[in-house]
Amino acid sequence: MIGWFRSLRALMLVVALVVSVAVTAAVYLATEAVFTQAVQRASVQNARVLADGTFNAMYQIMRQGWTRDQLNEFLDSLNQRADPGAVINVYRGSRVNELFGRLEQPAPDKTAMAAFDTRRTHVEAGDQMVRYDRPLVANAECLQCHANANAGDVLGVLSIRQPVGPMIEQAHDELVDRLMLIVPAPLLAALLIAGLLSWRLGRSVKRLNRSIEQVNRVEDLADLRFAGASTGFTEFDDVLSRVDALTDKVRYVAIDRNLLEFEIGLLEHFVITSDVVRDWRRYVRDLLEEINKQFTVHGVFTAFSIADRPIGVDVFWHGEVDEVVAARLDHEVSRRVGEGFGNQSHEITPRQHPGREGPPVTDAGRLDLHTKTLSMDLPPMRGMVGLIVPMGEARVPVKKLVIESILSTLINVVGSVRAIERHTEDLEYFATRDPLTRLYNQRMFWSLLDYEIGRAQRHEYRFGLMVIDLDDFKRVNDRYGHGFGDDYLRRVADLLTTSLRDGDIVARYGGDEFVAILPDADDDTAEQVAGRLLARAQQTVVAAPDGESLVLSLSIGLAVGPVDAADPASAQALFSLADQAMYRAKAAGKNRLAVANRDEVRAVEQTEGASAEAITAIDPDTVSVVYQSIRQADGEVVGAEVFARARVGERLVPAADFVRALGRDQLIDRVDRQVVERVLGDPANRGFAGRLFFNIAPTSLMEARFVDFLLTAVERSTLAAGQVVIEISESPLAGEIGALAGPLADLRAAGLRLAIDHAGSGRETLSYLRRFEVDYVKIEADWLCDRKVSRRDRAFIDGLLTIAETLGVTVIAHNVETDAQVELIRGLAIDLMQGYRFARESAALPTVPTTVSDRGGPA
Repeated sequence: MIGWFRSLRALMLVVALVVSVAVTAAVYLATEAVFTQAVQRASVQNARVLADGTFNAMYQIMRQGWTRDQLNEFLDSLNQRADPGAVINVYRGSRVNELFGRLEQPAPDKTAMAAFDTRRTHVEAGDQMVRYDRPLVANAECLQCHANANAGDVLGVLSIRQPVGPMIEQAHDELVDRLMLIVPAPLLAALLIAGLLSWRLGRSVKRLNRSIEQVNRVEDLADLRFAGASTGFTEFDDVLSRVDALTDKVRYVAIDRNLLEFEIGLLEHFVITSDVVRDWRRYVRDLLEEINKQFTVHGVFTAFSIADRPIGVDVFWHGEVDEVVAARLDHEVSRRVGEGFGNQSHEITPRQHPGREGPPVTDAGRLDLHTKTLSMDLPPMRGMVGLIVPMGEARVPVKKLVIESILSTLINVVGSVRAIERHTEDLEYFATRDPLTRLYNQRMFWSLLDYEIGRAQRHEYRFGLMVIDLDDFKRVNDRYGHGFGDDYLRRVADLLTTSLRDGDIVARYGGDEFVAILPDADDDTAEQVAGRLLARAQQTVVAAPDGESLVLSLSIGLAVGPVDAADPASAQALFSLADQAMYRAKAAGKNRLAVANRDEVRAVEQTEGASAEAITAIDPDTVSVVYQSIRQADGEVVGAEVFARARVGERLVPAADFVRALGRDQLIDRVDRQVVERVLGDPANRGFAGRLFFNIAPTSLMEARFVDFLLTAVERSTLAAGQVVIEISESPLAGEIGALAGPLADLRAAGLRLAIDHAGSGRETLSYLRRFEVDYVKIEADWLCDRKVSRRDRAFIDGLLTIAETLGVTVIAHNVETDAQVELIRGLAIDLMQGYRFARESAALPTVPTTVSDRGGPA
């Protein structure tokens, strides 16, 4: 039943039937009431006429005078002459009874008595009876017979009762008979109207349903149109026109399921894999194919310029493209890219990538181009991507949003891929190159040297190895600062690459030391190449910031490797040979070439070669330690510096000889851990009151767990945290100051002390002192005591000493060797000294006084 009322058609039919029945009932009730009132009014009127006639007849008789018998006979005749069913009674008043006596008649009822009392006619109309009671009022003529009455007295009441029930019932019966003939007419009319309305409404609803069933995508809403449709009802036509407006609004704001799935698919393409980085063009082609499954895109173009590279423009088509269309799109793409990148469009040549998946493109006039740009600082890159879509696609807001989404995906993913591609190239480059000079780095040098040895043995030829060291570079660096020092190194790198032969390999080994491999060079050829390099260096002049001309000075050590299988030399042995030759050149006065002869080669193969191979096989866990005292100017010991040593056969090898070999395998961290653990865990340190200086590699400090290890070792030792001093070298610190800031702050917060080793007088030393809370600065004694030092350098030295005193930093003179140096250092008011003359290396910790000043200076 509820379902019927939910149907508009059934509701209209039911309402029509109910209205028809209600109207019929209302007509019946209204007609019945009218008939009843009409019968009652007619009965009342008839009673009035009957009363008038009766009174007139009685009045005429009374004027003639009548007897009691005549009166009774008249009263009896009244009901006989009355209308059928009517009852007439005449009630005599009290004055008439006093004068003429009583009659045998019923006593008056309340209605009659009310007529006596009110002297007014009383009428009562009911469903079965109509009653009419009229008072008989005496006038002047009546007083002739009724002497005891006065004018206006009620002498009697004439009461008429008229039955009306049968008349009303008869009228009702006749009314029902006639209504039964009329009732079908409104019912049929209601059914006809309901059917007509249902048919016309149903026709419109069916059309609406058919149109809605055809809507499967947001784009189909464009076909849902009712403009001009006529349902026959103005109101319903207005509703359908509003439906047209609603569908237009929905088209502008709605996104269908397919588009949402498409958007999710685009987000999945944000995953950048190594395959994407390796072949990003294939990625763009695959993405274009995926896009066309949901959205028509004829083509995509990408334009990127990274760093100083030229702009690369690629146009990818989904289908085959006409040559004329391709040419016009090339021109438009070049124009857009030229405007976006600030370049001339004629300098840009797009690279075409035709496709085969989509329909052919033959009309450029029906294409539209939408673009998006990107700009990045690191790496410096500008980019632009564009979509080639059918004309007018962006007019629909939803499609415009899809286009923007596709463009955002492309510009972000392709831009990221290109940036990663460039970054990967840089990583690959700098993994083998020195960032400053762009020469090969130490790691690549060892790989190339191993390769060259194997190649020389296979092809039975000789090759040369040069170890090249800049003379007095530290003085240049200290005097003019690291900025000029870097330029100086780059100038030397340029000299090396231009002075050697094509095919020779040059690398920066570290600091101011370079190496060069001379493939396919016998002793004479290698010596000629090295001599030519030295001669060009001696002719090279570098202008210093103060205007002074600096002549390059190189100390070169040369060794030529044997090629016969019976006399092989390892990479480390050959390097040691060239390295020792370089030190001989320095010892002989610098700025010269020293060549290892064949006897030295064989000796190295038999002794140093074996030692070098043994050095490369050193286990960091077997490294031992020795101590060198730090003394006050009066000779009293206040501390010691810890040095690592490794035993190779019968020889004790210093750290400088094996650190390089361990550095190739990144084992320095293990050496530092071994040294710290051995020294701080040594029970012999109990009662030591001085300070211990540890020279820790910057790479170890930057290792995530090393600082925690160091602090734990200090906590477990018998030494206080303030007795442990961590030395950091200025040179490595120059490029790693940012990375070391955190570890050094943690050490300082734990109570450990810091020292700058091999400090110079350049601006970097001053910046380190300003940035870090340093306790000690170690300065080379030969630099402090050099009487030939320039006036500018002397100003730097004095300034550095003043700053150290102001900041409470203790200055230690390092490598003091002569009495003259001692006297000069005392004259500079430097109280702490470390040198071979005063403290030879000792395996045991030196004895120190039980009281040491807080600054490490004189107690």
